[in-house]
Amino acid sequence: MPIKPENRAKYPANWSEIRERIRARSSDKCEWCGVNNHAIGYREHDGTFVVIANTGNVNQWPGRVNGHKPIRIVLTVAHIHDHDPANCADDNLAHLCQRCHNRHDQPMRLANAARSRKAGKAVSDLFASA
Repeated sequence: MPIKPENRAKYPANWSEIRERIRARSSDKCEWCGVNNHAIGYREHDGTFVVIANTGNVNQWPGRVNGHKPIRIVLTVAHIHDHDPANCADDNLAHLCQRCHNRHDQPMRLANAARSRKAGKAVSDLFASA
């Protein structure tokens, strides 16, 4: 995932070097499912990625291919054990496609959303009218 501007200061100054090292380690493929970075294709219902081109512009395929909207794979570096952006140990980072990265982060996002909802309810209780 792209780093939000408000979070950039949490990352080490050499983040671009770290990111490139992890990309090189992965041979520019998702370390979990093996899909190539920048490949164009579609995902079957079981999650299998079907490649229609190894690179290029996804807009070359307007509409649907075999009933699916073509997508372009973009790999990002994920923090997989400790989500602290400062923890950039190689064994805490993985080069992942959007699908694998989002699936990995889903439990954390759900927990954060629950905490946010709870905090919002608590604040609204302070200002509830009698």
